[in-house]
Formats: sequence, structure tokens, C-alpha cells
Amino acid sequence: MFAWMASLWVGGIYLLLYSVFVYIVTFWFFNRRKNKPEYSRNFLLLIMQTLCLYISFHLMNNLIFFNIPLLGMYVNIISCLYSTQIATMISFHLLNQIPWEFREWRRKILILTWVDAFSLCTFILISKILPIIEGNVTYQIIAQAFLLFFVVIRFTLRNISILHQSKITETLEKVNVLNHKLEVTNDNILAAFAASLEKRDAYTAGHSERVAKYAYHIAAEIKLIPDHRQIIYLSGLLHDIGKIGIPDSILHKEGPLSEHEYLIMKQHPVIGEELLRGVYQFLPSLTDNAKKMIYEIVLYHHERPDGLGYPMGLNDKDIPIHSKIMAVADAFDAMTSNRSYRPAMTQDKAIDILREGSGTQFWTPAVHALEVLLKKNYTVYEKTYRPSVSKRNENKYRNENADV
Repeated sequence: MFAWMASLWVGGIYLLLYSVFVYIVTFWFFNRRKNKPEYSRNFLLLIMQTLCLYISFHLMNNLIFFNIPLLGMYVNIISCLYSTQIATMISFHLLNQIPWEFREWRRKILILTWVDAFSLCTFILISKILPIIEGNVTYQIIAQAFLLFFVVIRFTLRNISILHQSKITETLEKVNVLNHKLEVTNDNILAAFAASLEKRDAYTAGHSERVAKYAYHIAAEIKLIPDHRQIIYLSGLLHDIGKIGIPDSILHKEGPLSEHEYLIMKQHPVIGEELLRGVYQFLPSLTDNAKKMIYEIVLYHHERPDGLGYPMGLNDKDIPIHSKIMAVADAFDAMTSNRSYRPAMTQDKAIDILREGSGTQFWTPAVHALEVLLKKNYTVYEKTYRPSVSKRNENKYRNENADV
């Protein structure tokens, strides 16, 4: 475009067409050698650029009136190049389906356009001044030398700028790859923690994944945004990870826990939140808001609207919505799964308990959303039920935390 604009300014439409023809032949030759077949789109883009440059050039000549001709020339060149490059970006986006949200490629084009426009204006400005000093040979030699020096330096700096930006982009890509690997590694570590936890207790196998799916679909029924649903799903997989710090004697105990054992059990949300905070705090792929949601879900998924939950004893208004959703999903799956201390309840029985605890132990909108899902015959997948154990007092269970 730098060459095209110079050709148009110096020789008009015919020199412009000649420059475009030379460029297309060169472009075709090198792309043919590189086996790049998309000539039709590229040629269409070149034709659009030529027309846009020519039209904007004449339009600017008719619209711009300055007492100082060189200033008008300066504005004309910059306006033509910028308008053509903006049209090029839009066309390139439409023809090649490049994501518009990716700002880097647009920023580079406009930066280089500004460099080209400034350089071209300076080049033409010097060319206009040269005839004035034609009578003095010394001045003419100095001017020609300066012009040559300027052109060489300009293209050298431009190439350095392109190489510098390419290196920055390459470095950023490497950093992004490393961050992705770190994220995958962290997720694998946490998944291994969660899997090892479930292997410690055969009765809770698959619990975290089912809770994650229930919570995800409850959030969808409540119309939470997709990003929050994904975070809720991830948090569901990890919500009980703190139980890895609870002794087996308590975790696998058949029958009611003693007061001291129950106090220890109630520490698993705190342990889980501290563990995840240590893993996720330096992970750049998650936003601070996403990390905060994960920490809150793990820490508060046993809180109750009436303030009788644990570990903080928060009231309804202080418990985040996503934590209250997780509490309902967790309780429902716990009630409908076999545990070492009681058999699985039916879904109807579990819904009755959730409904009775609605507003006190469980968040009402989440309970209603779960009911709607079940009426739609929603199920995460068929559970693998364990052999039935001796039946416990359901009234006692009703008043205890479902996951305990």
C-alpha cells in the first residue's frame, strides 16, 4: 500500500494499476511456490484495496481545502491509507473468518499504517522541496543523500519493528502454552486428589461428578450465565476435596459421629478452600472472579439460610448464590446414594426433605429448580448402587447435614 499510494500520487491511475499488477504477479508467484491455494479470496481483497485507495484519494482531494497545500497532502495520504486499511480489516475478517475479538492483528495493521503514512508524507514533502533548491548543486546532493538515508533508515526501522513484534507474539504464545500446561497439570492434580478421596470410600464413588452435573443444570434452570455454570461444575468436582484431610476413622465410621468427630468433619470445607487457594492463586488462566467463586463454593457449600450451617454459620443474605446451589445438589445426591450408615432414599423422598427444609436448610429457588429438572425426567446417569446396609432412623438423618 505504501508503493501504491506513492504511485497514485506521482503517476495517477495508470501508475497505480501498473504497481498493482506487479504486486499481484509477485504475490501469485510466491504463494504458488508455498502451495497456498486461496487465490480467489486474496485477489478479491487486493481489488477491494485498489478501489478503496483510488476512491478515497479523489474523495479526499475534493473534500480537503487547506491554505497550505502540503498540509492538505499530508491529511490526504493519512486518510487514504487509514480508510483503506480499515476496509481491509473488515474484509479480511469477513473473508477469512478471523475472530474480531482478537485485537492483536488489528492493532499491528494500524500501527504499521501510521508508520507508512508518516514515511510517505515525509518522502513526498522532500520531493516537493527538491525543485526549490535545484539551482544549488551542493544543496541538491545533500537533499538527495538525506532522502536516500531516510528511505533506508525508514525500512530498516520498520523491519526491526516487525521482527520485534513477531518475537513478542512468539514469546506470548509460548507463555500461553506454558500457562495451559500448568492449568492442565493443576486440574490433573486436583482430579487425582478427588479420585483418591473417592477411592478411600467406595460408597461415595461418583458423588462429586454427579453433584457437579446436578449443580450445573440447577444453575442453568435458574438462568445463570454459561461462564458461571462452568465454574459451578468445576467446583462441584472439587467441593469435597477437603475430606482428604479427614481421618479414615471418622470418614468411614458407621453410625452417628460423636460431637468431637463432627467438629472435625465440619473442617473439611476450610481444608478444601485452603488447598484450592494454594493451587489456584497463581493460575493466570482463571480470572480473580472465577477463583473467588470456586473458593466460596468449596468453603460455603454446607452453610444454611437459617444460619445453622458450617463452618461460618452465615445467614441467607451472606451466602453466595452458587454456594447455595451446590448445597442443594450435594444434599440431593447424598440422600439418593447409599452410604455406610444408611441406604439410598428414593428421589421423591429426597425431594420431600429438601422441600421441608426449603428456606431454612436449603435455598428455595434451587430446590424449585431441582424439582423442575426431575419433572422433566432429568438424571445425571444411572448410579451404581452398593449392597443395602441396615436402615437408620430417617428422622435423625433429616435433621443432620445430608453429606455427613
